[in-house]
Amino acid sequence: MKLIGVDIGGTRTRVGAFAGEALLARQAFPTQGIEEVVKAIRALIAEIGWEGPEAIGVGAPAPMDMRAGVILGCPNLPHWRGVEVVRELKGEFGCPVYLANDATCAAIGELVFGHRSRDFVYITWSTGVGGGIVSGGRVVWGVTGQAGEVGHMVLRPDGPPCRCGKRGCLEAIASGTGIARAARERLGEELSAAEVVTRARDGDEAALEIVDEACSTLGQGIAILWELLEPELIVLGGGLTGSWDYLGPKVLASAQVMARGNPKVVLTKLGDDVGLYGAAALPHHFPKEWTSS
Repeated sequence: MKLIGVDIGGTRTRVGAFAGEALLARQAFPTQGIEEVVKAIRALIAEIGWEGPEAIGVGAPAPMDMRAGVILGCPNLPHWRGVEVVRELKGEFGCPVYLANDATCAAIGELVFGHRSRDFVYITWSTGVGGGIVSGGRVVWGVTGQAGEVGHMVLRPDGPPCRCGKRGCLEAIASGTGIARAARERLGEELSAAEVVTRARDGDEAALEIVDEACSTLGQGIAILWELLEPELIVLGGGLTGSWDYLGPKVLASAQVMARGNPKVVLTKLGDDVGLYGAAALPHHFPKEWTSS
């Protein structure tokens, strides 16, 4: 089947053309709007000589109406607020189009192309914290498709504000955004999460405190998921896993202290493209009763 996968990120968008499980061609570019996605799809189609795709899957880190195929809005995606993704792409390419949360797409990528476990939780640890759940080889969608939003579990009721409107969410503390916020408040500097991690490695005590808090909180979230779902694996991906050699032992120590047993945590096999692969496989896993295309 000729499939197009689109992974819209907070900073970069990836578009790939797939024939079955084979990635034939891909493009990556700074995230802008739907016009750039249309151009990229057209370029890929021309490059590999297709007349057009048979289906398109799109993943995005934003609140959405999956049944209507609309991105409702997100501070990190100003060009995508209110965009009718399914209608516009179907109009351009004349094929079914499917829209889902990017972390759920990443879970599908792991199911089809990665570790291929039948019972696991995927966690994106990056600018934000997101998740997707697979049970018995099937994606857990929930009533409206929002299942797996692990980043918005409240772990510190009196903690920092989260962009979702609550306080003390896992994302507010452990994400790259949360780490940068803590550095701004405690160090009085505008630092990226990567810069805070580097300072912690070098022995900066204030940076180390911020990093330890983020890792401990993520470990707590992993322990809760482990106790609740008893998955075979917890699979992690996202930019912060690039420092797993340093951060991983901290996360695992926290998870092991807070969970009965020994949660098995692994990194994605698909790297930064996990969401792209999952978006391409989305048409095969999207709930048929929600199809709006």
